Amino acid sequence: MSAATALTDAAARYRRLIDAELAERRDEGPEWLCALRREAASRFTAVGLPTSRDEAWRYTPLQGLLDRAITGTGVDAGEPGWVDVGELLLQQTRVCRLTFIDGRFAPHLSQLIPLGAGSRAGSLREALREGPRDRLPAVEEPDAFAAMNTALFEDGAHVHIAAEQHVPVAIELLFIASDRADTMHHPRNRLMLDAGASATVIERYAGLGDSQHFTNAVTDVTLGPGARLVHLRVQEDGAAASHLGSVRVRQEGDSRYDGFVASVGGAWSRCEHRVEFTAPGARFAIDGLYLAGDHQLVDHHLDIRHAVPGCASRENFKGLLHGAGRAVFDGRIVVEKDAQKTDAALNNANLLLSRNAEVDTKPQLEIWADDVKCSHGAAVGQLDPTQLFYLRARGIPEEQAREMLCLGFAQEVLDACPVAELRARLEARVMARVGASC
Repeated sequence: MSAATALTDAAARYRRLIDAELAERRDEGPEWLCALRREAASRFTAVGLPTSRDEAWRYTPLQGLLDRAITGTGVDAGEPGWVDVGELLLQQTRVCRLTFIDGRFAPHLSQLIPLGAGSRAGSLREALREGPRDRLPAVEEPDAFAAMNTALFEDGAHVHIAAEQHVPVAIELLFIASDRADTMHHPRNRLMLDAGASATVIERYAGLGDSQHFTNAVTDVTLGPGARLVHLRVQEDGAAASHLGSVRVRQEGDSRYDGFVASVGGAWSRCEHRVEFTAPGARFAIDGLYLAGDHQLVDHHLDIRHAVPGCASRENFKGLLHGAGRAVFDGRIVVEKDAQKTDAALNNANLLLSRNAEVDTKPQLEIWADDVKCSHGAAVGQLDPTQLFYLRARGIPEEQAREMLCLGFAQEVLDACPVAELRARLEARVMARVGASC
C-alpha cells in the first residue's frame, strides 16, 4: 500500500469515528456547540491529514500514529481513586488541582480552591453549559487534528482570572490516561487572563499504564493588556502512547507569557506553540526540554508571528537523545513589515548520546521589517570527550560522569521551571535516561 493510499484510508477511518461520535452526542449541549462540531467535522475532511509535503510536517512521519488501531473515545469504566494516581501528584506543592481521566473531569480526584472574586477554574463542559458562546473562541482550525479536537472534545479546563487578580497558588491541570487501550482523548482547555491579572498554570499529561491511547489536546490562551501567565506544560505519557498538543496564544499589549515545556514520554509526540501579538509591548518567552530514546519520536513546532511593533519573543529548547531516538525541532519566527522594533531570539541545542540517535532541527527567521533585533541558532553534538576525561581523571566513574555532563547540559532549561518539585521529577527523568544509555 502506498503512503498516499494509507493516508487516505486513515483519514476515512477517522472521519467515520468522528461521525459516529457526533451521532451519539447529537442531543448534547447548546445548538451553537452542536453546529460548531459539525463545522469542525467538515473542516477535518476539507483540510485533510498532513503529509510530508506540508512544510510544518516535513520531518514528522505520521505512520507511527496512523497505524494504531484507534477505535474511539471509549466508554466509561471504573474510576481510579487516589491510591491509583498518588504517584502522579505533586505532593509538596500547594495547588488548585483539576483532574481529568481520559479527557473527562474527575471531581473526586480534584482539589478546588477559591481563586478570588470573579475568577474561576473548573470544567469547560460546565462553563459552556452555563456561559456565553465566547468561552470557546471562534477559530478556523488550521489543521485536521485541531478540527478533530473541536468536533470531539468532551471536556477540559476553563480558567478565567478576573482583571487585576493575582492567584497566589498554582493551578494544576492534570490529565491522566487510564489503562484502556486503543482510545482517543481530546481535552480542550481555555485559559483567559483579563487586564492586569496574573497566574501560574501547570498543564500535565500522564498515564496509568502503557496502553496505546492517543491524546489530541488543544489549549487556547488569551492574555489581556498587562496580564502575566506562567505556563508549564509537561508530557510524561506511557511508553506506548501517542500525544499531540497544540497551544495557541493570543497576547494583547504589555502582556507577558513565560512558558516551560517538557516532553519526556510517549512513543510518538508532537507539541505545537502558535503565538499571535495583537498590540505593542507584549512579551513571549519559553524554555523547552525533550528526551527521546528507542522507539520514540518527539517533535516541537513553533510558529511565532510578530505583526505589530515593539514585541519580544525568546525561545530556548534543548534535546537529549539516546539509543535510536529521533527528534524534530521546527521553530519559525515571522516578523511582518509593520512589526518594527521587534526583538526575537530562537535557539535549539541537541546532545546525541548514541550513533543511532537522530535529530532534524530547523530554526527559521522570516523578516520583512528593517528595524529589528533578531537571531537564531542550532547545534547538534555529542558529549565532549575532554570533559568526560577530566571528570574520570578525578576518580568519578564513567556512568556518573556522563550523568553529570548531561544534567549540566539540561540544567539551563530545567532551571527555568519555577516549581521545585516538578523540576526534581524532570531531573530524575534525565538521570534515568542517561543511565539507560550507558
